[in-house]
Amino acid sequence: MTPNVTMDGAELVESTLSILSVDRCAVTATEPSLIGATASLNSIMQRYAAGEATAFGELYEALAPRLHRFCLRLARNRSDADDLFQDAFLRLHRARASYIPGAPALNWAFAIARSAHLDRVRRRQRRREDLRVADSGPITCRSLPSRDGSPEDDACTRHMLLVVDREIGRMSEKNRSAYVLLREEGLSIAEAASVLGTTGDVVKQRAHRAYEQIRSALRYAGWDEGML
Repeated sequence: MTPNVTMDGAELVESTLSILSVDRCAVTATEPSLIGATASLNSIMQRYAAGEATAFGELYEALAPRLHRFCLRLARNRSDADDLFQDAFLRLHRARASYIPGAPALNWAFAIARSAHLDRVRRRQRRREDLRVADSGPITCRSLPSRDGSPEDDACTRHMLLVVDREIGRMSEKNRSAYVLLREEGLSIAEAASVLGTTGDVVKQRAHRAYEQIRSALRYAGWDEGML
């Protein structure tokens, strides 16, 4: 859908975000192949940064599924994730002129989303709000693999994903972000370090702590060491 180009600035972004009907969890199951997707996203972002307002629709369609999934992992509940997602896109719009042509647009968007998330956390801490996450069940959008399609196998898979999802929610923000970027989003250590504003060694340490935390939780839940 092409946005109404007679609008300008944030109005265009807010209008398009409200008009585009995207079931974000469903979209992740039909994402296009990553082959060539990165170059295409970078090209679209470069056009949008150069002032081509009509590129926003393409940018949204290419970026929204993975950015919203990342927001889900950061915010830990759907309502906050939706708010964070829109905040991140508005920030991306306002900062578009600072985008460096050829730079990884996805990584840049992840960094913007994380910055927006940290700002929200700081505001809540200043207001002394209760930051405990309500246990509303797993929020993962991934499909559930099955070896043979049996109900027993699906139940075991769901149980494992539930344990992993809950443990990710208990991690520190730094360890969780490192783990999600490396293990779920498939970024390299160098790319994750760029998003998180730290070194590769620090990213590896954080991801390792997260991985060990998950392994411990799975062992406690009864999963055999050989299955992890």
